[in-house]
Parts: sequence; structure tokens; C-alpha cells
Amino acid sequence: MSAHRPAVVLLAVLTAGVGLVAPTAAVRAEGAEGACASDRDAAVITEASWGQRLMSPDGAWARTRGDVVVAVVDTGVDGATRSLAGAVLPGTDLDGGRGDGDCFGRGTFVASLIAGDPVEGTEFLGTAPDATILPVRITDDPDDHEVRERLPEVLAEGIRLAVDGGASVIAVPAVADRTSAALGDAVAAATEADVLVIAAAAAPEADALAYPAGLDGVLAVAPLGEDGPSAANGLGAVPDLAAPAEGLVGAAPGGDGHVSAGGAELAVGYAAGAAALVRAEYPELSAEQVTARLTGTADRSGAVEASGLDRDSATGFGVVDPVAAATRLEDDAPAAVAPEAGALVVPAEPDRRPALVALAVAGGSLALAAGVLLPAVGVVLLRRAGRGGARAPRGVREDDADGGRRYR
Repeated sequence: MSAHRPAVVLLAVLTAGVGLVAPTAAVRAEGAEGACASDRDAAVITEASWGQRLMSPDGAWARTRGDVVVAVVDTGVDGATRSLAGAVLPGTDLDGGRGDGDCFGRGTFVASLIAGDPVEGTEFLGTAPDATILPVRITDDPDDHEVRERLPEVLAEGIRLAVDGGASVIAVPAVADRTSAALGDAVAAATEADVLVIAAAAAPEADALAYPAGLDGVLAVAPLGEDGPSAANGLGAVPDLAAPAEGLVGAAPGGDGHVSAGGAELAVGYAAGAAALVRAEYPELSAEQVTARLTGTADRSGAVEASGLDRDSATGFGVVDPVAAATRLEDDAPAAVAPEAGALVVPAEPDRRPALVALAVAGGSLALAAGVLLPAVGVVLLRRAGRGGARAPRGVREDDADGGRRYR
């Protein structure tokens, strides 16, 4: 357990296939604004998700547990959620209030993938459990039409607030289908301040672009399902990495438990957690060098390796490997090869062509150092059963019993 958090009690979590109900009552966490939850019975998820098993971040914890500030620019983060207890700052929202409440649920879920503490009675754990979450709430409902119309400007303000709040890593699950001068300036300011911005590369709708992932200096993360790449609408930006995004287990607002959920934007959680591990272990590295380490230590098995290319159009330089990124010796860590000027063809803003950008190999061959270190594997096994209540976040898809997907 993180030294800065109180011990958690047994949590009950929602299994896939348990029906959902709309929130019936709003509750307020102590000191928080707008925290929401609903009362319901729930069964216990005792096993880790496939994504957590793939990441196995606890293999790095003997070296680093990610003691840095990570901002989540999205729907807020519920500070009352028990796996995040003591790890969530008051934060802010664009209306001038606090950010440590979350009625939509997506921000809380992503934050738990980044910094969730191991939970007694389950195998759930976050990637960097000593990370501190800075919630920046840009909206209570990212599906709202008015919010979507203003999203580039809203995201720009959220990123600026995250930089001003002292974050060294910024996770941005929300995706806009266009950019703006304000958003470009905000990302440039974050880069200048040595803050790493991580954003979802999946398109928000078919044939759309994905911003801020498509901007220079942003680490773009593609989604993975258990069977491979999973972007239903395709990708709207060239990915640097891929990370699990479907069939995951994470925290729900309200403080009573966890849910099984999926959505392409959730991939930023594991990538941001891995970045927190690296920034804590190697504080001398710049944001650009952290990006190079994350991409250089990624798992390149599968399409990337088979293609013979240095970068794959669906998974970038490979699947993020938190343990390798945080622990591999410099001499063994291959450096990511940046594409040469002119290698990426990105459509002009008014052009609404399908936004999966083809990667061309321009001039000369790109070399990679051989050898990939298998990540150390370990999962916290805490087996005492218990009960509690939970609700599913409205902002992410949850897994139905028949294996289908649906949104709340």
C-alpha cells in the first residue's frame, strides 16, 4: 500500500453481466464538489483484468511506485473512491470549482488505472500507486453537443490548468475531432514546461481526426482489446504506443467499488501510469526522453515485428511495457526512431478524410537495437471475500455477460 494513503477496507466490485441502473442519489465526498454514486448490490471481481495481467506493473515497484503528480483532464476524479483515497488533490474545473468529484465516471476510472492502490479482497491494482492525481474537470458530460463544439478550446484550458497545477504528466482521455490555435498553444506550453501530454489516438467518430493526440509533442496511445487493436472508429492520429482499453477493471465514483468497462480513450490510463513510473525513477529525464524510453522499451511483438517496420500504423512502436520502461538498463534499452521529416502525411484541418495516417519510410533504413526484456510478472493476490456497492461509470462502455459492449 502507498504510504500516503489510509488502509482500505474490503471492497465489493461490479462484475460484467450485472445489470445497471441510473444513479438515484448524489452523494458528496468530504471536501469534494459534485461527487456522485448510486446504491446497489454488487458481486466481487476477484481476478485481475487481462490488461492488468499484461501490464503487471507491480514488477517495477521495488524500484519505483511513480511518486509524481499526474493530471487527468476529463470529467473530474472522485476523491472518495477507496482505491484512490488520499491520492487525489482538490484540483479544479473550468467553472472555478474543485475537480475531485465525478458524476460521469470516466475520469475516476482512468485515474484508478494510473494510481489505484491494491484493494483488499481483489487483485485490482493501478500502475503507479504512489502517484498523486490532479483532477482537472473540463465537463460533467463529454457527450453533450455544446461541449463537443467547444472541445478544442476546453481541452486547451484544461491542459493549461494542469501545467499550472504542477503536473509532470497529463492524461487526456477526451478526444476532439479538430484542433485550434488555443489547443496547439497549450500543448506547446506544456512541452516548453517539460510536461508530458498523453492522449488517446482513437477517432471520436468514423473518418474523424483525434486531437490533441495529433499534435507535435503529444504521446498518442492506440487502444487494445484482448485480441488486438480495438479502435472501432479507426485511429485519428498516428500512434506512438498501444495500451489495453477494453474489458478492464477500474474504480467507479462513490467510494464503494470497481466496475468492468471498456472504451478506446481508456488506453491513456496505462500509458500515463507507465510515464509516472519512469518520471519518478529517472527525474533527470526530460519529457521528450521519457517518451523515447516508453517507445523504445515497448513490446514490439506482433504486427510491428512481423512487418519489419520500426512503427506500426495500429500500435505505433509497440505495446507499453511499464516494467521494462522503468527498470531496463540504459545499455539494453533501444532508442525509438523518430520518423523523418515528411514521413507522416496528415490531412489539413478542413479535410475530413479517414484519419488513420499511413506511415512511410523515407530514405535510408531505420535500425533498431535487438533484444526485448520480458517484463517481470507479479500480481498482488489478496483473497479475502467481501461485499459492498458500486455503480458503473456512465462515460465508459461496460462488458455485457454475452461479451457485447454498450454505453451508458
